[in-house]
Amino acid sequence: MWPQIIAFVCMIGTFLLVAAVLRQPAALATASAAVVGLLVSGSLGQPYHLVEGAFGYFDVLLIIVSAMVFMAALESAGILEEISARMTQSLGGRPLPLALASMLLVMAPGMLTGSSTAAAMTTGRFVLPVLVEAGVPLARAGAFVAIGSIIGMVAPPVNVPVMIIGSGIDMPYVGFDLPLLFVAVPAAIIASLWLAASIRRSGKATAAAGRGAARAATAARGATAPGTGEPLRGERIPGAKVYVPIVALLIMMFGTRVAGRAIPDPGIPFMFAVCAVLAMFCGRPVKPWSAVQRGVDLALPVMGVLVGAGMFVQVMTVTGVRGFLVVSALDITRSWVFVVALIALPVFGAISAYASSSVMGVPILLALLGNNEVVTAAALSLLAALGDMLPPIALVPSLIAQSVEGGKDTRGAILKQLVVPGVLLALWAFVVLRWAPAIGKMLG
Repeated sequence: MWPQIIAFVCMIGTFLLVAAVLRQPAALATASAAVVGLLVSGSLGQPYHLVEGAFGYFDVLLIIVSAMVFMAALESAGILEEISARMTQSLGGRPLPLALASMLLVMAPGMLTGSSTAAAMTTGRFVLPVLVEAGVPLARAGAFVAIGSIIGMVAPPVNVPVMIIGSGIDMPYVGFDLPLLFVAVPAAIIASLWLAASIRRSGKATAAAGRGAARAATAARGATAPGTGEPLRGERIPGAKVYVPIVALLIMMFGTRVAGRAIPDPGIPFMFAVCAVLAMFCGRPVKPWSAVQRGVDLALPVMGVLVGAGMFVQVMTVTGVRGFLVVSALDITRSWVFVVALIALPVFGAISAYASSSVMGVPILLALLGNNEVVTAAALSLLAALGDMLPPIALVPSLIAQSVEGGKDTRGAILKQLVVPGVLLALWAFVVLRWAPAIGKMLG
């Protein structure tokens, strides 16, 4: 037992040193922790474990990179900008509808990619300045975007933490849509009400609608088109063709599920690739290679975290730390497992929501077998996702703060705004986790 504890402490200590003290990226911190784990366990002569771990989430990496290319194509073609402009023109003077539409827009990339950073780095940057012009304080608008990014990461159709937890116990990613909607929708509505209460009815919202989201998005991006460096063009995109790529993606995703085996499932990466090509023909002229390059650039930080998390988890498995955690979870009194999940998953998620899902989510789900595993995994995914808001990394708030002036000060203000919503989200996940059997019966 002691060798496993020592290895675990050294790995966590290395991560905190590299990430919090040296201020290095999370991917480098988790990879460094994996190397130290091998060294402490005397397995440094077996470096192939690092390679195996790096490819542990290869299927998820394909989903993320293809989804990011799709989002970059939408952004480069001006489709996201156009949707934002239409949204503010229609809803600018109505706080609650504007908040609900903003939440849906922020959530969309996370729903399609399973990544909170995708939401923060794409639609989140469009919504943030629109909300500020509508009269929302900058810190609260940033916190709202962070919350929407986290909820989008949990909402269907793509939930990477659940996929990772399921892969640990051979549970297929089937039947999760309703439980994930049950977890995400109430949280999204409450967050929207929280935002709407701060929108002043002073005409600022109407002014923001009149100026349009294009101007706000231009300021957020430095007045250049993503991936090309060219000045943004102000012309609008007419008609309903702006919705074609998104509608096509939803039809492909849900059509294969509804039709069952009648329609072959080409895979999520293929769907994103096809819809990325569609996006290039449904908006402003796009340089295909620039859009692809932009998407890959957006995906690299997230992919790096997953690669590092895979190495981290693989070394924990080799050194026996993961087995130690599983046995320890199974030895805990069942009523205390819920409390452990409430604390451990978000805290470990500060390293990586994906690593938390694998290292802590799997043993906790095993300890709760018979508690309706589908609903339980959905609740655990929300707890793990909350780690993306926690210091020292606070990945999502940091990304949001980078898109505005006064980044460091803004980051601190956003984190303060997130305290109460973060606690409420954790308590909501705990409620779903604790009463998962009854919720499973209610959802049928």
